[in-house]
Amino acid sequence: MWRVDLHTHSVASGHAYSTVAELAEAGAATGLEAIGITDHGPGLPQGPHVFHFSNLYRLREWRGACALLPGVEEDLAGPEGELYLPEEVLKQLDIVLVGVHPYGWAEKETAARVTRSLLKAMENPLVKGVTHPVNTWLRLDVKEIVKAAKDTHTAVELNLSKVAGLESELRQFLEWVEDYEAPLMVNSDAHIAAEVGCWGRAAELLPMIPMARVINRSLAAVCDFFGCQMPRYANEEVSV
Repeated sequence: MWRVDLHTHSVASGHAYSTVAELAEAGAATGLEAIGITDHGPGLPQGPHVFHFSNLYRLREWRGACALLPGVEEDLAGPEGELYLPEEVLKQLDIVLVGVHPYGWAEKETAARVTRSLLKAMENPLVKGVTHPVNTWLRLDVKEIVKAAKDTHTAVELNLSKVAGLESELRQFLEWVEDYEAPLMVNSDAHIAAEVGCWGRAAELLPMIPMARVINRSLAAVCDFFGCQMPRYANEEVSV
């Protein structure tokens, strides 16, 4: 349905189970043009050190039918939208997403304070996506996040690994996406290669969203939205 899966985790996240090469090969097998390698930032337990992210430029040398986009799923580090990775490292990445997890700074904060911090983070021009605003561990003000998404040119995510038990909330979320014309990304949040590009649950939730609103509909659309260069070896058939 879409040609890029922007949210995948490798073994570097500590609680995922496939290598970068295995993720890429799975993406190629499902017909994807590219995947984002967006391991958790250093603010989460088991999260990679900053050196991991400063070295991700090497992923651009991958040759294969499914290109690799270096990125991160960052977390909030403070009440004013602070992030754990330094700005000079974030600037080196193609895909900078921010999610809220029940660890780090957000662990003991109220939903209102976390929502406020996330809205501030969305004003950061380096941040281009918000992962799983609808989740089971912290009830954020999703309507305000979606409203801010259009103004800040930030994509909000339909996360297909977090659907069970949240169907009604996700439908409301998607209604707000349509009402406020917010950019949307649909991702697997894969933690093992078998989950890459698995869009099955999306069909029942997305009939009202125009394809043009989904930013990961193609690699060209992703590069335009995130302001990154087309991977030099995109769509090559043989990986090395």
